[in-house]
Amino acid sequence: MTFFDAMQRLSRSSTSPLFIGGLELSHPDSAEFFFQQNADAIFFFNHLGEIIYFNEHLPTMLGYSSETLYEHFAVFNPPEQVDAVTSFFERALAGETVHYTAQGLHHDQHRLTLKITNMPIFQDNQVIGVYGMARDITREKQLEEDVVQIRSQLELTEQVPELVVFHYDPSSKTIEQSVSLMNYLGVSSDALGQLSRKQLHNRIHPRDFDPLRFQMERLIDREVEMFEQEVSVLNAANDYQLLRLKAFRRSESDTVIAVVLYDLSEVSEARHQLTFERDQTREIYEALDAAISQIDLSTGRLLFHSRGFLQIFEELPEDLCLSQDWLFERIDERDHLAMQQFIEQLTSGKAGTLQYRLRFSDGRLKWIEDQQLPVFHLDGTIAYSNSIMHDITLQKDYEERLQQLALRDTVTSLPNRVALTDTINAWIKADRPFSILSASFNRITEINNAFGHASGDQWLQATSQLLQTEKPDDVFLGHLGGDEYTLLVPASYTDDVTSCAEKLLDLSARPILIEPYALFARISAGVSRFPEDSRDAVELLKHSYTALRRSRREDHNAVHHYASSLDIDYYRRYRLEQDLHYAIERDQLFLEYQPKVDSWTGKIIGLEALIRWQHPEWGRIPPNDFIPLAEESSLHLAIGDWVVDTACQAMKTWARAGANLIPISVNVSPKRFLIPGFERQIEQALLKYSLSPHLLELEITEAALIMDDPNTSRMLEHLSHLGVRIALDDFGKGYSSMVYLQRYPIDVVKIDRQFATHIADDAKAQAIVKSILYMASVFNLSVVAEGIETIRQLETFRALNCPNIQGYLFSRPVPTDVMQSFLLREILYPIEACSLAGDSTPSFSVEGKIKMLTHHETELDFNYSDIHAHQTDTRHLYFSTEVPLPLNTATFEVRLSEGIQLVSFTLTVIGFEQGQYIGKYTSSPEAELVLRFFQSIRPLV
Repeated sequence: MTFFDAMQRLSRSSTSPLFIGGLELSHPDSAEFFFQQNADAIFFFNHLGEIIYFNEHLPTMLGYSSETLYEHFAVFNPPEQVDAVTSFFERALAGETVHYTAQGLHHDQHRLTLKITNMPIFQDNQVIGVYGMARDITREKQLEEDVVQIRSQLELTEQVPELVVFHYDPSSKTIEQSVSLMNYLGVSSDALGQLSRKQLHNRIHPRDFDPLRFQMERLIDREVEMFEQEVSVLNAANDYQLLRLKAFRRSESDTVIAVVLYDLSEVSEARHQLTFERDQTREIYEALDAAISQIDLSTGRLLFHSRGFLQIFEELPEDLCLSQDWLFERIDERDHLAMQQFIEQLTSGKAGTLQYRLRFSDGRLKWIEDQQLPVFHLDGTIAYSNSIMHDITLQKDYEERLQQLALRDTVTSLPNRVALTDTINAWIKADRPFSILSASFNRITEINNAFGHASGDQWLQATSQLLQTEKPDDVFLGHLGGDEYTLLVPASYTDDVTSCAEKLLDLSARPILIEPYALFARISAGVSRFPEDSRDAVELLKHSYTALRRSRREDHNAVHHYASSLDIDYYRRYRLEQDLHYAIERDQLFLEYQPKVDSWTGKIIGLEALIRWQHPEWGRIPPNDFIPLAEESSLHLAIGDWVVDTACQAMKTWARAGANLIPISVNVSPKRFLIPGFERQIEQALLKYSLSPHLLELEITEAALIMDDPNTSRMLEHLSHLGVRIALDDFGKGYSSMVYLQRYPIDVVKIDRQFATHIADDAKAQAIVKSILYMASVFNLSVVAEGIETIRQLETFRALNCPNIQGYLFSRPVPTDVMQSFLLREILYPIEACSLAGDSTPSFSVEGKIKMLTHHETELDFNYSDIHAHQTDTRHLYFSTEVPLPLNTATFEVRLSEGIQLVSFTLTVIGFEQGQYIGKYTSSPEAELVLRFFQSIRPLV
């Protein structure tokens, strides 16, 4: 299972981020590289304790194949340890990070000693799994045991395994039964009891008898508690064997004397074996990537150290005395307190582990993990401490990289949203005014689709570098996601935030290089302010992003400041996104048609079908508001097919009415070409309404072509071969390359409306249009100029010999029945729009505020938006506002004020006429209250 799949399986939400130990995984694909490169075994449990992901070190450590590791953790623990390990796992599920040592079962059933860390994985403040890290310390544990064994051997020095043990009672002058003595003398139990004292004495070599008797008498008389002596004794083979005899009382009150005989012939071999084992252990110490040492905690003296100690500290203390002064001179000051507490813990007899930094004279830092295990005397005092140190600098580097993954964007290297929020909180805590300026370059999705994600990464790196270079030093820059960024602008900045935003918008004039292209951005920006808009970091970010979304809906560079009215605007967008799924079946979508005419005669030569949405609550929805919503989901497929079918149906209706049919064009989303079967949909629509293919024209943008997708090319060739015309819309706006005209079967070029705006006075625009017209004639393409609204524009395009025109000068988009009358008439005449002589703005106006309280009986918590109240009667209030409001389904609170007078009431918006909303009062007393308010201020206006 891949890391991404494991996180999807673990996650309970597709939008909320995951946190490990407080660190956010904002980029799972980058985090997987870190987990795979980690030197330790890494694994993830779900809440049931089942392994759902691991790196390559876990199967290597446990000896299992990767396919067999997706089991409960109990499978890999000895039975007697399952309860203990389960308790640690449950503590992690409760939100605690735990460190412990346990045994693991290898596939061949031998046991491993593992150092394990378990950390909770959070999502939405709930633990959804456990992150684990394990290190095999089996060799280190064996090493500790070897240290204890060798220490014991050093303390025993001359002691070798005993040969004979027996007890002698001086009061009865008898020897207790001893199997080892009988075996040594070669006698039976009965024979041992029958041996006389003389026979026993004769077994002792004459030269050793008197010294032995002298020492034994002293022991019997309690002059000494113990003595040792070398003696030669006849063995079962009747040969003298050199032995060491050790005699002592069994206890203070006991008269019985214990006698132990050791074979001195084995002493030399034992010493040799001891030396061999000590050398072997030292070789192990030196081979380990660790520093092993024994420290006398009372004096600080190093009793023993491996070569690793020198490798870590790079020097040894004088006289091998590890004093606190020597140690603290080398430890980073930030760790002095922790080390002092660690020493106090050790001297109290408690084992522990500490991570600290060593600082060297050349500025280098080393991270050290020091594990100390105190060893005690029989009386309970501390004899010394065994220390195992590791250089964990590399591990800390990995942890820092994980921190970078959590707080830095991997592509741009900028602080990510988590770090950005932390910084905002810090600025809020400092209580200094600042503004949040969120900006979007609005191209990342298009570039990813057109060129691939590698080029998208280049775009992100280029845009982030551009902002880094241009921003002032005291402005903080962070990365929101995609090609969206946030700047924190302090109030102390020399210019205000609006000037800063305008400078940001000016960057759209600079080409951004994405090899081999030079691309331009349409920059949108949104601003929120602290403390005016909020004192909460998350809300401030949300408000600036709400303003950014409003700017993005413009078709040019724009900046908007957050206002409470945008809350309703964002809510409206959310509701529209939900309702758009049902717009077709509820018959809310319809088409309007704008004619294309001959530039000189005004004869209609084509139509463009334009989709419209009449929402029952929010009224007429502009295409720029709902088409992007459709593009964000698969709705564009159903809507696009509906447009083709409805346009073909309209042509059939016009034909029945006697109109001469002319080509009708429909706009096709670039994403539609990525879905197989579009060409069959076109064929079925033409067949259904018995229409000739040349009557249908598909308008595509250059974004569809720049993707250079084989499926797109195949579909266009198929449709062109069928006879359907292909028009290239917005030509000259974006990438504009003649390569597309060579590569694809283009029939029509539509000159972007931006050229029409200033063409009458702009020589450069005229030159570009003239070049496009010449190129079109060479390629035998039809040309249509869009956006013609004035006579001067028309005359300029006529002077440039542009054959066809589309724009408000001849007709706005009109309904099906009006378009039918146009087709029957066949010719349209230019009518230039003029301003109305009268003033449509109401002469009477009272400023006020409005806030949506409920919508579809759901309570809402929005801020107030501005309104102007113009008229009232006993039932209704007539007012205007720039905020779009829903009809009949929402309750609003309204506050009107004039001077010191204030009136507050509730109403429901029931209509919209002549630019004014009509609100119905909730109750008659409220209506009377508003009437009296208007009567009291009317003379003042």
